[in-house]
Amino acid sequence: MGTGRQVAVMMVLTGLLLGLGGCDWWPPTLQERIGQQDVQIKALVAEKESLQKRAMELAKLAESLRAQATQAEQANASLKSQIEQMKAELEAAKAVKKKPTSTAKTGAAKPKR
Repeated sequence: MGTGRQVAVMMVLTGLLLGLGGCDWWPPTLQERIGQQDVQIKALVAEKESLQKRAMELAKLAESLRAQATQAEQANASLKSQIEQMKAELEAAKAVKKKPTSTAKTGAAKPKR
């Protein structure tokens, strides 16, 4: 009878292990909590994707603004050099204009012979 009892115990244990191993039952509060967390995870994933998309848009905008700033700096440097060149030309023109008038005055003061 000892071996029959051992076989029965083994069958009961095997049945319990198989039964519990495939058990999909969860307490209702745990199921609710899991459902809430699934909803939160989905919302956070959607928010993450939205933020990543916005970050990419902002990165593109920043790159565009950097390019515009570089172009503006180049245009500014070009305009500064043009201004310096025009100032030099103006000073040269003023110097040329002053020279003939000063020689004309001295020439007019000399008597002709």
